[in-house]
Amino acid sequence: METKILEVLKKVLPSKTHIIVTEWKSFYGGKFIKIMFAPSSIELHRVSEQFPQVVSLILDMETMELKPQIFGGMGGQSIYRKPNRAVSNEMYLAMKSVKIPFRTPKKEETKVLECIERFAKNWLEALKENKDVLMYQEVVNYDEYLGS
Repeated sequence: METKILEVLKKVLPSKTHIIVTEWKSFYGGKFIKIMFAPSSIELHRVSEQFPQVVSLILDMETMELKPQIFGGMGGQSIYRKPNRAVSNEMYLAMKSVKIPFRTPKKEETKVLECIERFAKNWLEALKENKDVLMYQEVVNYDEYLGS
């Protein structure tokens, strides 16, 4: 399953994307697949041991349940942009999150793979829509990454 997920992500995402797809075991037993991707490489762009704009999913191999997941403070379902100081409820924020759309798929392999592909496309679209106001501009060249 890891190979199929990796193939889907490599088909949809730009070649400069840092992709992690690994199997791991839960403390309580059970196998999971950790899926993470970010617009930078681990060697070139590391910010406090984290990947800028990383998103992540987790797949329970026993139940085939796919959901957004945060791994040690990294990932999840959001990317971060600079706040708009002209809007009163963003005036004092350090950053503002942009949530990536995600709908839990049926617990079938094909539906899970389609959902992963759709999530990756939605993430890319969110990066494109917000590229001028995204956080970590000094670390990631979004124009180069998105091919603009």
